[in-house]
Amino acid sequence: AFQAGQVERSIDLFDAAEAADARVSTRLWQRGLSYYYAGRFKEAANQFTSDVAENPDDTEESVWNFLAVARIDGVEAWRRCGERRTGR
Repeated sequence: AFQAGQVERSIDLFDAAEAADARVSTRLWQRGLSYYYAGRFKEAANQFTSDVAENPDDTEESVWNFLAVARIDGVEAWRRCGERRTGR
């Protein structure tokens, strides 16, 4: 659906996958992309935050998380959030 330009439909499909098996929730990084491209930055940030918590070594998800948070609150907010996570 996403590749066909049906971004909201792709979100519905990811939501259905999560409803069928909640264990996939933290692995739905593609849903985070869909949220981002739908302009739903808060939901994108939430998705990527849970994804990064599950897999902190995934650089791509960290970058998408940065982009989503920066769209909501700016770069400084993301930086402060990172300082709380890392203690730096």
